Amino acid sequence: MEKFFCEQDYADAKIILAQLSVRTNCFDARGKVTPAKYLACVDDDITSAFYAVDIYFQIYHAYGYYPTILCVGGVGPLSKYTNNPGESEGQKLARVCEALGVMSSQLMILDKGTNTGLNCLDIYNAVKNDNGWKVIMCLTKRLSLRLKQTFEFLDKQYPDKVDAKALANIVDSTFYYVPEESVDDMMQVYNCKGICKGVLLFSEVASIYDRISRYSGKLQKPLNFEVPSDVKVASKRLAKKYPLKINMYCFNGFWQFSWVYSYILRKKKYIQEETQKKITSWRFFLRNCRN
Repeated sequence: MEKFFCEQDYADAKIILAQLSVRTNCFDARGKVTPAKYLACVDDDITSAFYAVDIYFQIYHAYGYYPTILCVGGVGPLSKYTNNPGESEGQKLARVCEALGVMSSQLMILDKGTNTGLNCLDIYNAVKNDNGWKVIMCLTKRLSLRLKQTFEFLDKQYPDKVDAKALANIVDSTFYYVPEESVDDMMQVYNCKGICKGVLLFSEVASIYDRISRYSGKLQKPLNFEVPSDVKVASKRLAKKYPLKINMYCFNGFWQFSWVYSYILRKKKYIQEETQKKITSWRFFLRNCRN
């Protein structure tokens, strides 16, 4: 029987994330941030909100204005248990941003989407009439490539809802803030990826290449590079052991889902307390930076 949660799993995740993620490009050669009107934080991971708030204050200090933060995400299958009652992912991200000092008037909640494509469509609709302005996507490494490739393919996925020329203009004015994160960073309880020894994280990382294989040219823009063989091998190993995000209806997927689901129901208060601790530490960090 294969050993789960071993050093090889960590090494595989590191290999995959190093290649299948987007590089930060929102700073000039001097390290000054791009003057954007919109920042986007996405998904149930509040780390994305931390990154957006960081850029929010950098833009204010560099240019004297506050951008608008788009808080994106509907009600997810797990976030509905870890968030406050009735709270969508977008509402949770907005709550975190406000707790970190963002003015409520500079927050826009986009929480009707139930998948990556619809979340990207919400972003497109929010900025399409302002496409002379720049947008910065503030994303975690594991989400970054999937969102970028989906966003740039919206006119193909939703041809009746997206104007190809308008999307092209927006894409040309869209930048990315994707800070370096170690696998241990991603394993923190506040984003729930480290619960149950990291089942959620490993299954999500394993699904990155699977989504590329299945959705390229259908729901995602094809990659402009060849995926290295070591990434494919690492993805295959992780997908076999942690199929939760790929195929729950197999033995490994079923017991891992049951484990995660029962853990979250039992430990919801603990997860929320850990989340609040992280928000407090980020508030302290940002206050020191601003001073």
